[in-house]
Amino acid sequence: MPMISVIILTHNRPQFVRRAVASILEQDFGDYELILIDNGSTDNTGEVCKEIVSGNRAARFIRREDGSIGAGRNAGLDAARGEYIAFIDDDDYAYPDMLSFLHNLAETQGADISFCGSDRETEGAGVAPQFSFDKLLVLTPEDAVIELLERRLLNLATPTKLFKKHLFDRERFREDRKYDDISTTYKLFACANRIAGHGIPKYCFYRHGGNNSGFTDDDKKLLPAQLEEYFTVYRERTVWLLEKLPAISEYVHYSEWSFLLSMYRKIVLNNLVNCREQRGYCDAYLREAGDRHTGSPWIKPFEFDYLKLYHETSGKA
Repeated sequence: MPMISVIILTHNRPQFVRRAVASILEQDFGDYELILIDNGSTDNTGEVCKEIVSGNRAARFIRREDGSIGAGRNAGLDAARGEYIAFIDDDDYAYPDMLSFLHNLAETQGADISFCGSDRETEGAGVAPQFSFDKLLVLTPEDAVIELLERRLLNLATPTKLFKKHLFDRERFREDRKYDDISTTYKLFACANRIAGHGIPKYCFYRHGGNNSGFTDDDKKLLPAQLEEYFTVYRERTVWLLEKLPAISEYVHYSEWSFLLSMYRKIVLNNLVNCREQRGYCDAYLREAGDRHTGSPWIKPFEFDYLKLYHETSGKA
């Protein structure tokens, strides 16, 4: 059985998937399998996938009917035979020693999850560090969840992380969501015995016009449906974490408040008239919270500016 199962899910991206697959087939860590899943493409992506894995004994190809990202990733988990699981997005790429780096971290630190730093390549603008730092972190589930939700040293995306497969016996990806990472990754961290990471970049995120989460780079692209899914996920996350990790309950409440304060600001400053209902949701939550978090040890200086904007505009939509 392979040590690591690498899952790549693709859909209508023949122009990117070759590079993503090549970045795994060129790894200096040999004990892996690649599971390449065409998640219902309507172009020639499936044919491209079959071609690039043809003759490679470490690679398997699965073709599915069109479905959610979560459903595709769960299909990959069902097929995986490795002790560890890694995910690569079809428009990104791994550096040649990513798997060996993550595996060594997990094994030497006795961790259920390991993670690395990353770079970001922006279409037409080159490569720059992102979530990159120069130190080793060995974290408890409580501290790791705080770091994850703070999004200073790591993000909620599944790439850049190596997971013990047994974690997915407890938590699978939601199949009724568009943004599956945000409703799953924190649960995996909370269920791990230990999390180890080092911020040396071993993975590169590629940002382009067709990214699934392009609105994270352009607030004007925010749509009501996107905000509604995020609001639902954050509410569920708060409830789940309060039960699972009660020791960080104050941070969990602060994190949801911080998110809604940020979304309120984005709606107002970008005059997102289609998001009036979502603005009202944020407004009601922030009004009920009052000054509860202004003395929080986690509050950021810029959030006081956000609060000032909120107090100046609340109820004026």
